[in-house]
Amino acid sequence: MPSPATAIICLGSATVADNAGDVSCVTVSAKSKSELATSLQSSAVSASSLSSITIIVKSSELTDAYDSMALAGLVSSLRPGGTVQVKVVGDYASCDLGPVNDSFLLAGLSAESERKEGESRILTARKRDTTAEPASNKSAPIRLNLGGGADGIDDDDIIDEDDLLAEEAAGGVLAPPPAVDAAARAAAAADDCGGRKACDDCTCGRAEKEAMERAGQPPAAAGADENRPKQVPTSSCGNCAKGDAFRCASCPFLGKPAFKPGEEHLVLDLADDL
Repeated sequence: MPSPATAIICLGSATVADNAGDVSCVTVSAKSKSELATSLQSSAVSASSLSSITIIVKSSELTDAYDSMALAGLVSSLRPGGTVQVKVVGDYASCDLGPVNDSFLLAGLSAESERKEGESRILTARKRDTTAEPASNKSAPIRLNLGGGADGIDDDDIIDEDDLLAEEAAGGVLAPPPAVDAAARAAAAADDCGGRKACDDCTCGRAEKEAMERAGQPPAAAGADENRPKQVPTSSCGNCAKGDAFRCASCPFLGKPAFKPGEEHLVLDLADDL
């Protein structure tokens, strides 16, 4: 006995004309939502053998008898490119056709059309035919060339890191960084005046240092003046006593609290002992 090519499902109290002589069509009944998903299991229907499935339901019973999730269980019997039609019989204008459209979406079908036929409304959807996709839509497979060695790596493709650091004249990609004069950098860091000569009213000791250099005298060694009483510097700009917000970058009182003019000798030495 040949397998049927189409199926008609009468849902609820809906009926269809007798087609007993047509062996290519199978007609079944489903009285409730729970019977709709399994309505084709009792028939001689194999997987992906049907070209179309038609569900007939009355408009007054659409909400109570039609299950939006049940259609997904019937799609397996439909061949790729096959159609599903839901025929709503009666006064369809007063009923909500949303559950039908939702069932198409949940079953993975593509909605095609919705037309009027007498007093009925027929909604049609189609199962996607994945085998008929054009070759241009398929991405080309990625092919890896693993030849050349026992471990699949060609020695000619390995880049030596030292070659990247070679001189540009020798074909290197990156040039080595320029040499850094550590002595010049240290001298520049120790010069608070930025390379300028000492100010006329210098209070940081640069004027004395330059005078000793011009006289050919060596600079005083570190810690040589520790035993001598420190000479309190005087303010030439008049802002030293106001605090760090008003002091110069080379102010000898930088980092010390504000004080009253004339009390410079009372300012504590807050230098770090470490």
